[in-house]
Amino acid sequence: MTILMVTPYAPYRDGIAAYAVQEVRRLRAEGIDIEVLSPLPSAAQHHLWLGGPRGMAALARRAGRYERVVLQFSPEMLFGACRGPAERVAVWAGLRLVAARTRLEIRLHEIEYGPLARNPAERRLAHLTLRAADAVTVHTQREVTQLSEAVGLDPGVVTLVDHGASFTAATQVSRDTARAELGLDGAEHVFLAIGFLQEHKGYDLAVDAFGKAGLAGQASLHVVGSVRVDHPDLLAYARRLELLCRVTTGAQLHNKYVSDEEFDRWIVAADTVVLPYREIWSSGVLERAKLYGRPVIATDVGGIGDQAPPGTLFFSDVESLVQAMKERAQTTADRLPAAGGDRPAPEPVEEWTVDVERPRRDDVESQIRRRVRSRHLGGGLGPAGGEAGGASPVDPLLALGSVLRPEMVSARPGVSQVKRLIRRVLNWELQPIVTHLEALQKATVEAVTELEAARRDSDTHHQI
Repeated sequence: MTILMVTPYAPYRDGIAAYAVQEVRRLRAEGIDIEVLSPLPSAAQHHLWLGGPRGMAALARRAGRYERVVLQFSPEMLFGACRGPAERVAVWAGLRLVAARTRLEIRLHEIEYGPLARNPAERRLAHLTLRAADAVTVHTQREVTQLSEAVGLDPGVVTLVDHGASFTAATQVSRDTARAELGLDGAEHVFLAIGFLQEHKGYDLAVDAFGKAGLAGQASLHVVGSVRVDHPDLLAYARRLELLCRVTTGAQLHNKYVSDEEFDRWIVAADTVVLPYREIWSSGVLERAKLYGRPVIATDVGGIGDQAPPGTLFFSDVESLVQAMKERAQTTADRLPAAGGDRPAPEPVEEWTVDVERPRRDDVESQIRRRVRSRHLGGGLGPAGGEAGGASPVDPLLALGSVLRPEMVSARPGVSQVKRLIRRVLNWELQPIVTHLEALQKATVEAVTELEAARRDSDTHHQI
């Protein structure tokens, strides 16, 4: 009989989907007959709406047709449409029914411990379901301990499976070739933070630390990734990250979805992969860094400590990340010529020019503003005409972008049509508000630009 894998699947942009594609490819190469079921239209053979009790009941009805079911467990896929604790309990009950009808492996990539702690009924059903499964697998020993304690399981019930067991290299290019193709400096130390742009990934911490480390000219930081779904919170984080990179010399955001081959090319091109996660269970990026032998700087959260290779530098706050970056960048600096080579000369010390006998307030304020811009706000001429060596104060206004309206899509049957109908009904009332807000933003940008130009003219006049 055939194995059924239940999982998000390509081309859906999701870490678990990418993981599942690689595992399915490996199993099929080994001659195993496997079919894939996903909750959204994809390259899978079967599609079934999940996310609530009805979906889990439908999966239970299908489970008996297969010798074994492998469930790539993710809270979003299983509980995403649940409207309260009772429906979550019903999903666990349906999953237990799947375990009663066939051999079930639950591959736990992520799990929400909060609902289990708050709801004894859900915790009890989770305990019974995991006990009934043929196998419960996770990627790190820390997850074994945490899951066992949270649900009251014997640790022997939960077993380990290597996160990178199915991972294979997607590129064979050399480091120099990868850098040339990506347009990177061959001499500087390249820090890389790569993956979907989400606040729990902590990429803003990496940019902040890089700026404080003062490594511009010696190293660069590249944040590579895209927003997984068009959710307002995720889009707002991406805009904030873009602004932070714009005002941090040597940091750059590459906001785009990359193929598997380009993803690996970035890792090959990097000297150090940075994983500044605020929250994570285990990391596919870390596995790919190990695959190519790239050093890692990471926070010790979730199972990262168990998963990380020897030599990983761990940090607990921005200050310790600054030190870790300096330490890693020094490995490149040590390979460069001691003097007269390609290394940039140190920046000259800027002297104060103040008449101590008759200090002028305008002169002092002008120099303070110039120092703040040059030392903390990066370089280059901003899109709104900011001064070289500093970001324009209009940048935050531009980073807001247009007014975001909710997407008229849903994974639930019929809901997309309802959303489109509601949009048509309300649009006559909402569109004038949207238009007014965008006009207000435009007027504010123009006003701030004019004020900044007038301030620069004033500074120039006082200096003369």
